[in-house]
Amino acid sequence: MRFTVDEAQTHFSKLLAAVESGEEVTIYRDGKAVVVCVPAKPPAPFPFGIWAKDGTESPSLDHMVGPTDASLLGNKDD
Repeated sequence: MRFTVDEAQTHFSKLLAAVESGEEVTIYRDGKAVVVCVPAKPPAPFPFGIWAKDGTESPSLDHMVGPTDASLLGNKDD
């Protein structure tokens, strides 16, 4: 589907509906393509437990968190 900039402003709801239905919409200015609108992909879920797919226990992530060192934070009173 093609829109000029003026048509896109006037019929923005129609443009969005077309993109939401899976259509690619190109917006033109002075006969040149400026923007191509495509449907957004839903974000992939974070793979918690990805290591456990083989049936083994997931490894601990405790090694990623260490104790807070007050001297690193600039707290001179601690």
